[in-house]
Amino acid sequence: MKKFFKLIIVLFIALSLVSCAKTPDNSNNENSDFVWTRVGTYEDETGATLMVSKSETEGYEGWSVGYYTQDESYGWIIQQEGNTLHGDLLGYEEGSEYIVTVSEEGEDGLLLVTPDAVEHHFKPMDLPEVIGSISINIDGLGQIEYVEGENEIEFSEEYPFQSAYINLTQPTVYTIGAKPSEGWKFVKWTLNGEDYSTEPVFTTEFNSDAELIAVFEEE
Repeated sequence: MKKFFKLIIVLFIALSLVSCAKTPDNSNNENSDFVWTRVGTYEDETGATLMVSKSETEGYEGWSVGYYTQDESYGWIIQQEGNTLHGDLLGYEEGSEYIVTVSEEGEDGLLLVTPDAVEHHFKPMDLPEVIGSISINIDGLGQIEYVEGENEIEFSEEYPFQSAYINLTQPTVYTIGAKPSEGWKFVKWTLNGEDYSTEPVFTTEFNSDAELIAVFEEE
């Protein structure tokens, strides 16, 4: 279950890259009487997770689909084609593609066909009750990272995070860090609109909704 809540960040990373990403192609939408209704989180027998939700962000209308295995993560906005969802889950990454087709299966399941033509069968996933959500964003140029517990932060150079979203199912301790981009400096963290800390890395327990922003300034 921890994997699910950590991997949910992938979709938010993808949306934060829209300034350098290619815009989803909405031209493949087909007029159809079929109405797609199956949204939520699904799991197959291997523990892989499939997430489907409606995206109404301007310029990125369609269906937000995330597919997570033990080793790989894919997620982007794809379109409905007839009675399926079809598109590239690496649409934000130039030079790469991972084209999938999602269709309804049985009374409540989903069928995912991956680029290697392998079928994956998903059933609805029972999720624990969420007691709060943590959103982490930046103001300026830099990156953020987080890890559960009092552990050392490791910032990714290849895939820097500018935003994150964590669902809480119980009070949990997180270590959260910020790192400025070249030519910028870290100033402070704000929590729910109020100044919180001038330390770039801090550890605290969260038990309810929290909105964190790492503030950076040009040097």
